[in-house]
Amino acid sequence: MRKPIFFGLLALATLAPVAPAWSADSVTRKSAKGAISGDITANTATELTIKPKSGDAVAIPANDIASVSWNGEPATLRLARGDEDGGRLTRALDTYTKAAGTLNSPGPGLKADVEFAIARTTAKIALADATKLDEAISKLEAFRSKNADNYNHFEGQRLLGQLYMAKKDPNKARVAFETLGKAPWKDYQMASKNFTARMLLVESKSDEAAAAFDSVIGMKADNPAEESQRQEAMLGKARILTSQNKLGDAVNLLNDVINKASPEDARVQAEAYVRQGDCLQAQGKDKDAILAYLHVDVLFASEKSLHAESLFHLTRLWSKLGQAGRAAETREKLENEYPNSEWARQLKGAPAEAAG
Repeated sequence: MRKPIFFGLLALATLAPVAPAWSADSVTRKSAKGAISGDITANTATELTIKPKSGDAVAIPANDIASVSWNGEPATLRLARGDEDGGRLTRALDTYTKAAGTLNSPGPGLKADVEFAIARTTAKIALADATKLDEAISKLEAFRSKNADNYNHFEGQRLLGQLYMAKKDPNKARVAFETLGKAPWKDYQMASKNFTARMLLVESKSDEAAAAFDSVIGMKADNPAEESQRQEAMLGKARILTSQNKLGDAVNLLNDVINKASPEDARVQAEAYVRQGDCLQAQGKDKDAILAYLHVDVLFASEKSLHAESLFHLTRLWSKLGQAGRAAETREKLENEYPNSEWARQLKGAPAEAAG
């Protein structure tokens, strides 16, 4: 008598829809702990508006959005975001792509978010793998053309500018960075100035680049995002000082960044240690330079392009110091993890593109 009941319940369980990972929209802010749950009622290039179940609607500026989860999104998106944040970009891209194929009549917000996540992750991969540049640009341009009034708009412009700069297309890079500078937030405007200065540096216009970096360094920072951009400018200035053989000034600037940068600001920390290694090499302090580059290899490997650069220098320095075994290990890591990077090409003796 129990058997039919059991199998009947099993059949019902099989037919029942799987509960989504989220039963409401949710926005996590950079400036506050916890998330706000409710219904996202507006999505524009400058903000998301979410209406909690109780209380007034909250407008959250796009530059303060850490992450968004949408009502009914597949649970795999949470895994993909974790992989992306942890620098496991190939796995994250695969999971995002698979999740996109499982969406069942998604709302426009969820659909656009998954498309942008795929484009963003592809862009991050492309910045350390030039063979992916065209694909990444194509995905971001497609997103931009369909979602100009989306909270990811300005972040997409930031990535597009970086990709065009890596592709040696300064005109399109400038357009993207100029658009980034039209954002209504100071940290994005500072980022626009920093990227423009980096382009000037690539074009060997060091005086103009130094002036642009100085203008950002001189700006008052009222929050961590703005302070991060000031430190980015200090890193750019340190590169110029190093190229001018003003190594003591460069080291002092870099030490200041390392001491003051947030431990969570992996991008700034990683570049600071790479530039410190460059200065120490120029001073003939090879062992100290190795320690600087090792910081990136051990602590900031999620910053792919900088990690590849640090591995390149480590390989050469280990070899120079007669550590053939360690040189072979770092060479293998560079060639396995970043086979299409400019740094792997340099190691093989091929002409390399200038770093951006």
